Amino acid sequence: MTYAPIGIVTLNRFEHFKQCLESIEQCTGADKTEVYVALDYPPSEKYVEGWEKINLYLAEKKLNNKFKKLIVYRRDHNYGIKGAGSNVSVLHEKLREEYNCYIFSEDDNVFSPNYLEYMNQCLEKYKDDPDVIAVTGYSYPINWESSKGATVQKQNFNASAWGCGWWTNKLNEVKRNIGTGDMYDRAPEVLKNGTFRKRSLFVTFYEYVCASIIPIDFYKKVQSTRLGVTDYATRQYLAVYDKYVISPLVSKVRNIGFDGTGVYCQDASESDGSGTTAWNTDYSKQIIDEKSTFEIVENDASFLDENRSRLDKFEWRPIKLHIIANCIAFGIRVFGLSFMRKFTTIVFKVWHRRVN
Repeated sequence: MTYAPIGIVTLNRFEHFKQCLESIEQCTGADKTEVYVALDYPPSEKYVEGWEKINLYLAEKKLNNKFKKLIVYRRDHNYGIKGAGSNVSVLHEKLREEYNCYIFSEDDNVFSPNYLEYMNQCLEKYKDDPDVIAVTGYSYPINWESSKGATVQKQNFNASAWGCGWWTNKLNEVKRNIGTGDMYDRAPEVLKNGTFRKRSLFVTFYEYVCASIIPIDFYKKVQSTRLGVTDYATRQYLAVYDKYVISPLVSKVRNIGFDGTGVYCQDASESDGSGTTAWNTDYSKQIIDEKSTFEIVENDASFLDENRSRLDKFEWRPIKLHIIANCIAFGIRVFGLSFMRKFTTIVFKVWHRRVN
């Protein structure tokens, strides 16, 4: 089995990055894996101390590590986290140019000892399956319905970017359909046939209809967040194009970034810690697989709807968002997408005048 390379982006979160890299180093198959680290340049003084620690750590780590190879890219200016020239995008592009498949992670993920075995076995097994577009190492802290001995599920509702594996040819197709706006232009037919809501979580349905009525000119101005291959956009893609992602039944990834240090993660200290929904779960304490070996046993497909329902409850959203989503969907079906986008343009212009 050929082991896919793994790319990691980082800037200044030294403790997070150190745990991330060293957890990969302890994985079975680390000695067969090439690791690419893209260290961004600090945009301001407050990032310098953490950046210097990572820079020194990597200099030492290059001389003594358990990987097949450790390659470090030190940016000479701040690339940032958004847009075509961001640290994330540039590393993705580098890996797509050189490999048929690869794994990508941010610096706040900690991995199971069998993470690389899981990822590489799945990347090999499903590479020719046209319905499967990616493999994620993350699984939500949910008691999934599963058949005896099952270790993975082929599902269409979880596209977590926390340690995600891609095939380059499939990712290019995903990027094209999302980046051109084709996925959102399909909204009228997608909503008419009624399959989108059956395949997706409510939050995915809400995100999709809201994104569909945003004017295309506005899309282009904020392309990095609205037309990029984010986990939000990818799970919408699954429902629109009837595609799937492979995920473990027991998570291979723990995210330790819910401490106020990240850009997109909420601070888990603000939750009640009950773990009943996505909003009161401390992901840094999530139990992950501790095994060093792995074998693919696919879950019974008959459990797909039940597991989607369980995740839907976990990803709870207030009733007002349900009302908004259904009103937008009704508008698209009755008045058409072009009308709804024109209406949204007027709303944006009025809002812009009020706030400025």
